[in-house]
Amino acid sequence: MPIRDIVDAAVSRGLSGVSLTDHYDFEIPEGVKSFTFDPKEQASEIEKTIMELPVEVASSFRILRGVEIGMQPQCVEDMARLVAENDFDTVVGSLHFIDGTDPFHGNYYLPYGYKEAYGHYLETIWKCIDKFDGLDILGHYDYIARYAPYPETTIYYSEFGDILDMILKKLAQNGKTFEINTKTYMPFGEREPQFDTMILTRFREFGGEFVSFGSDAHDLGRVGANFERFIPIVKSCGIRYSVHYEKRVAKPELL
Repeated sequence: MPIRDIVDAAVSRGLSGVSLTDHYDFEIPEGVKSFTFDPKEQASEIEKTIMELPVEVASSFRILRGVEIGMQPQCVEDMARLVAENDFDTVVGSLHFIDGTDPFHGNYYLPYGYKEAYGHYLETIWKCIDKFDGLDILGHYDYIARYAPYPETTIYYSEFGDILDMILKKLAQNGKTFEINTKTYMPFGEREPQFDTMILTRFREFGGEFVSFGSDAHDLGRVGANFERFIPIVKSCGIRYSVHYEKRVAKPELL
């Protein structure tokens, strides 16, 4: 999407800024589309867009540079190098590829029942964040449930509490942010994963303070989608602040 179109969509939805967190993955599985971009080109496009904005928009709307790094345990050095070599405002860490597969295409699930598939995915997130401290936000922890073939559509704390506690405690103790990814909780065919509020409650109990709202907007219709739906849900879990990042510094706002 052209950045100017994203800005126009965001302004029309009442947002005061966007953080453009394009995907950057390493070790792309065979046959899968490459998810990378040129950070310098991204920076140039953002600056060009800002210069061309009407004065009334440019004075009140922020366009921030970001990256959504596809985490993999064996790629920690590459991930750290990408962050060190670029001046991103925000770094989202997400798990897209696992065991040399892309869950979007379904092959990952073949050897597993849902408990093994979801549990192994969460354990792999843990391995990544235990080795890699360069993220600001943990993105869509339950991405694995979006495209799964099982009738169990939701990752529940009651079933995966041990590994979730390890992840949530690590994030909270290191001042990281938990993402509410609104795309996960929309219908996919006959599937509609739910957000288990107990997970966010546990994050708060471990000392977590912030959430970020991400709409995973791969098209203009999803820019800022369903943020308002989740604000009261987040507040009910004891979280008082949403946050965005500028120059890797958290900028909290009271919900």
